[in-house]
Amino acid sequence: MRETAGEVMVSGGQVITAWYASTAGGYTYRSSDVGWQDRPWTKRMQDTVGSANNFAELMDKAYDKESPCFYAAQGWRAQYNKSAWLKAEEVADIVNAILLAKADSGSQDHLYQPDKPHPYGGEVWDQERVKSELRQKGITPFNRIDNASVNGVDWGVGKTTSISFSGDGGSVSFSGDEFKDYFNLRAPANIQIVGPLFNVEKK
Repeated sequence: MRETAGEVMVSGGQVITAWYASTAGGYTYRSSDVGWQDRPWTKRMQDTVGSANNFAELMDKAYDKESPCFYAAQGWRAQYNKSAWLKAEEVADIVNAILLAKADSGSQDHLYQPDKPHPYGGEVWDQERVKSELRQKGITPFNRIDNASVNGVDWGVGKTTSISFSGDGGSVSFSGDEFKDYFNLRAPANIQIVGPLFNVEKK
């Protein structure tokens, strides 16, 4: 740190706001890719030794692959040894929440985390209420998810583009952005998908 004491980075004559992170997951992104205001000095790039075109290559070639945070969900809960794993019915609930929001945009105000109070004082619908609302609209809800897979990734940018689920309610697919948005809205505790690139696994 002493080697850079007193030095700053400048863009357009202004000192920039910069952040340090030990782990980038094999990619860095523009600030707008992760929900911040766009800053022209940020850019997208693959942080790997050579190119990576699948998750196995990314885990082998990423500069930060030794970090314990490299291939891990963000957040935790008291269950599962304070990890970020979700219960099968919670995954089904997130899928159901997306289906309901797509069928009825007015339902979105009720689809916040069921383990916390509504952030604006409204009513949060629990898993059973979401399933009931779907049935009223002629949509078969999921009680369980048997398989989940990422079936579309832009490896140049580092972005999950498509994700699919199958279970007792049939099979559905969502865009990566759509799933991430509702996951972050509905998942319990402080569990979040942070960046544009993510994978799903069954434990």
